[in-house]
Amino acid sequence: MKALAIGDLHGNVALALDLAQRERPSILLSTGDWGDPGQVAAANMERLTGVCYVLTVYGNHDDLPLLASLRNADGSPVLLAGRREVSGLSVAGISGIWAKSHRQPHYVTDEDVDAAAAEVAGGGPVDVLLTHGCPIGVCDQTSSGRHGGQRCFLDAAERIRPRLHLCGHLHLAQHRSLRDGRQVANTGFGLRGDYCIIEWADGAPRVAFFNAAQ
Repeated sequence: MKALAIGDLHGNVALALDLAQRERPSILLSTGDWGDPGQVAAANMERLTGVCYVLTVYGNHDDLPLLASLRNADGSPVLLAGRREVSGLSVAGISGIWAKSHRQPHYVTDEDVDAAAAEVAGGGPVDVLLTHGCPIGVCDQTSSGRHGGQRCFLDAAERIRPRLHLCGHLHLAQHRSLRDGRQVANTGFGLRGDYCIIEWADGAPRVAFFNAAQ
């Protein structure tokens, strides 16, 4: 089973479509930031869902009404809330970026993330967790070398304990294997060509990073 993981495309939907056509994954997993309203055409997203099954969370640069309207070929929503069983995988998603208020539609508070994590964790084991924000101290390095993650996403991952946690937002591809065998990967900067191919062998994900511009 093969998945294509990508995020922070910021309008570069053509890359996702090209990779989906070339790699022919069973599923495309996105950590959000497809592009602001006006950057992403509905027709291009519909072409993508015609090639492969798509699951995404939203970030702080997304056309939320568009993502909410998109459907896969089987009629299921592209925008993931909670958890879903797809191609033998249990995939969960928590959208948004951390904030102390709800002044923007993409803001989520500590309480929002905690409630979402509790709901997901109550449903049993999770293979993949998708978030836009990053867990603090894990795959949250910025280009300046600082940490850009948040405690709420770390706590959510500890509660859900997915085999693989995919995050984005910071535009820097990175990967870490934890002591208990779980893995965390930041999908990097899709606008500049970053993406991951994930293959499962005996239930364990193998993550490989690539850059389409190289």
